[in-house]
Amino acid sequence: MTTTTIRAILGNRQVFSVSPETSLRDASMLMADNAIGAVAVMTNQTLVGILTERDIVFRGVAQGLRTDEGTAGKCMTADPVTVEIDDAISDALAAKLGDAFRHLPVMDNGKLCGILSFRDIPAEYIMMFERFREMSAAHADD
Repeated sequence: MTTTTIRAILGNRQVFSVSPETSLRDASMLMADNAIGAVAVMTNQTLVGILTERDIVFRGVAQGLRTDEGTAGKCMTADPVTVEIDDAISDALAAKLGDAFRHLPVMDNGKLCGILSFRDIPAEYIMMFERFREMSAAHADD
């Protein structure tokens, strides 16, 4: 199997973003209308955070924020972990995609160019990576 890059997975997928001032309702509608689970939060074309459906539920609605008053900036994950567009899929998995994160912003020369979802990763890559981690852990005491 050849090494697949994040660029190959993302292709020409559109990037969706909101500002920190965007209401949770508007961000949710953008996600629903485009069948996506996360949006980038941008200020002056700079990535400042990522807002996921889980952020909206756990940091917003469950904390009593009304969706028309709560904002992306109040619920986002600030300064998110990112990966580069030409990184291998294993780099995204090593960055905790699937463990701590379900979505990772993808950068190209300092500019946001996409959001990688754990669901985008082919199952065979996940299985190989998990096997590698298990083998590494087993040999850690050697």
